[in-house]
Amino acid sequence: MPATPRRRVAVTGLGVVSCCGIGNDAFFAGLAAPAPEGEHRVHDFDPSAWFDVKQARRADRFQQFSVASAQMALDDAGDISIDPARAGVIFGTGVGGLETLQEQITVLVSKGPRRVSPFLVPMMMA
Repeated sequence: MPATPRRRVAVTGLGVVSCCGIGNDAFFAGLAAPAPEGEHRVHDFDPSAWFDVKQARRADRFQQFSVASAQMALDDAGDISIDPARAGVIFGTGVGGLETLQEQITVLVSKGPRRVSPFLVPMMMA
């Protein structure tokens, strides 16, 4: 099988929501700092810059992180003036929506299936 020719790729913008920091500057400063002890979670994240109250309530935290980091990457890139059909996004998550799943299992057990959110499945998707 012949080798696939390599294509050139330009990373034009970065956006990060991480336990090391929110935003590129905070993230890289967090990477350079001594490792924190204890829990490694994203703290001080406010989704209101990207979602209204209703949207935030219907989006799992990982979806909020995804939208925020994508917008930060677009802002970081600035005006790149290219055909949108030739642009892409690389997004990575180990597994999303577990917070919502855990909450809704508790609702199912304590209040019954009729009380489970109709947004359960969409809230688990990216």
